[in-house]
Amino acid sequence: MGRILTLTLLLSLFFAAAHAQDVIVRKNGSTIEGKVVEVGIDKVLYKISQEANAANFVIRKNELLRIEFGNGQTIWFDRRAERSNAKVRERNEPIVQDEELGKNKIDFSPFKALDSGPGFGISYERILDKRGYFGLLLPFTLTIPDSYYLPSIGENSDDQMYYFSPSLKVYPFGQKRVTYAVGPTLFTGIGTKWQYTNKYDPLSGVTTSSEEGRQRFRMGMIVNNYVNFQITPHFQIGLNAGVGPRYLDREKYHSSTYRNGRMEITGEFNFNLGLRF
Repeated sequence: MGRILTLTLLLSLFFAAAHAQDVIVRKNGSTIEGKVVEVGIDKVLYKISQEANAANFVIRKNELLRIEFGNGQTIWFDRRAERSNAKVRERNEPIVQDEELGKNKIDFSPFKALDSGPGFGISYERILDKRGYFGLLLPFTLTIPDSYYLPSIGENSDDQMYYFSPSLKVYPFGQKRVTYAVGPTLFTGIGTKWQYTNKYDPLSGVTTSSEEGRQRFRMGMIVNNYVNFQITPHFQIGLNAGVGPRYLDREKYHSSTYRNGRMEITGEFNFNLGLRF
């Protein structure tokens, strides 16, 4: 029984190989299926029938783009098209995660903009699965005051905040040299809001200045979009931006607590440089 199955398999493979057709592709996009008999200096001889005594047909090589043989080999006659095809394949081919890229990323953000002010930060990301479709991002951000206290009439305020924003990143196309990801970010921020007030008394002609520091707590969610450029297997440049709702925005001064009673929109923009290992 085993010999019969083996013989049947060999005969099937032989039959398939014997009847495998070559495909001649013209520059205008049309194709011819048949059997290439000879590739000459300026012409190609082929048959459109598998019979040994079938008629031969001739086509000039300058009309052809390529020949795809039944055994899997491809011959190109247009070198420019061949190079273009190779570049497209290379660009669309996913980077093999286990061979070329590490699953760990450390990014430094020299510039980060939030609604509470500009800042900088550092983050760590771990690719969670073998195919590179999911990642866990753990960023830490420090915002700095974006203005300086000036002795003008009225009120002015600055924020100095610390944010921790764990994020789930979904890579719909996997890990490539140019990679897109999207995902939710749950942010929590604590810090100090400095409130400056200048009051002018027209009767005495005296300006009174006061400075008030309020403890601030914020929490919300942002849907971020990420674009990553893998310059080398170990160096990358990234951008991300997103918007979302801020659920809590609370300020505390001495024994009094002030709450923002409504949900507001918040957002962020980030530029980072990273190391992958």
